[in-house]
Amino acid sequence: MPAPTPVELLHADYAQLHHQPPSTLTADQRRSLTFYNGEMESRSAGEIPDSVPRDVANWIRNVFALEAFVRCQGRMPRENRRLPEGAISAVEKQRANSVRAQRRAFIAGRLCTYQVRRLLCVPGFSFHPLEDVWQASCAAYGDFTATHGDAPKFRSTDPSERALAGWAAKMRLAHRAGTLSTDRVEILTGLDFWTWGAPSKQR
Repeated sequence: MPAPTPVELLHADYAQLHHQPPSTLTADQRRSLTFYNGEMESRSAGEIPDSVPRDVANWIRNVFALEAFVRCQGRMPRENRRLPEGAISAVEKQRANSVRAQRRAFIAGRLCTYQVRRLLCVPGFSFHPLEDVWQASCAAYGDFTATHGDAPKFRSTDPSERALAGWAAKMRLAHRAGTLSTDRVEILTGLDFWTWGAPSKQR
């Protein structure tokens, strides 16, 4: 028997919550159940019923559309404005705009718990994509030094090693420019074989 999917696990949690007396629920739980019930009704009917509140219906519609895009493309919608004109379709731009809107709503505290957990069920979705990339690069640097006993080199013939060396160089430049957070400085300083390089000369 296959393991339950993240969405199935989420729905199982809220199926239990659905049977609790309303008087015992918090405001967030009641709001979450509105989205849960709306999604379950939509799945059962094969479309979003008119009985589902408009804001909930629009949110569910966007999540379904995002999941469909990810299933079809095997990735999240791109947001890179440096790509050539026409490289990103109108549909992909629409999906990317929806993702950005959800991240802004999350930062502003406007999403209920169900919305947050439901979005995180979408493969590749993150509320903090840049932070995730930084953490992944930092982990890759640590893995490299643990395996090779040295820091990655620019002159390596291995593209992944050169990429790590380039990432480290960018971090050092950010540190010298004063744009690297204290937390990140502490994390990088704690890595094996990490150096900040020679300090810039004062004129």
